[in-house]
Amino acid sequence: MRLALVFCVTALPVVAQTDFGALTDAERLAFGTELRALLRAEPELVAAAVTPPNYAAEAYQEKAQADLDLIASLTRQVLAGTQIALFTGEDCTDCANALEEIKAISDTYDVTFKHHVMSDPASAALAEQLGMTDVPFYVMPDRILRGHMPDIVLRRYLTQ
Repeated sequence: MRLALVFCVTALPVVAQTDFGALTDAERLAFGTELRALLRAEPELVAAAVTPPNYAAEAYQEKAQADLDLIASLTRQVLAGTQIALFTGEDCTDCANALEEIKAISDTYDVTFKHHVMSDPASAALAEQLGMTDVPFYVMPDRILRGHMPDIVLRRYLTQ
């Protein structure tokens, strides 16, 4: 340890006295070669300068993770052991179509679903906790789908 300290104390003044502007051509070539080798071996040294952070993507990722955490915290109530939950309201044409389609998918692909009707106070409270106000919408363990989804889209999600 002492030897390393002695080396640093004696070497640092020499490094500090190097004038990189006054290098000879041979020194400049050698320095460039060493610098390129270092950057190729350790690209993370310049990664931040070459690829600045994407703050919008980071904010989206944080929001998406918050949504996933929310779904996870409400899984028992929302999904009740099924693969998908459908929230519908009364006097809603899209809701009736969504319910028909998910029933057909359930029968064809052996997919289980939970139907929540917004006139039920418990279902309305769950929708409020999820931040959803417009029906129909679907909840799966890893996503919330707003609005009526065509059956082909639901089949793809549910049979992956």
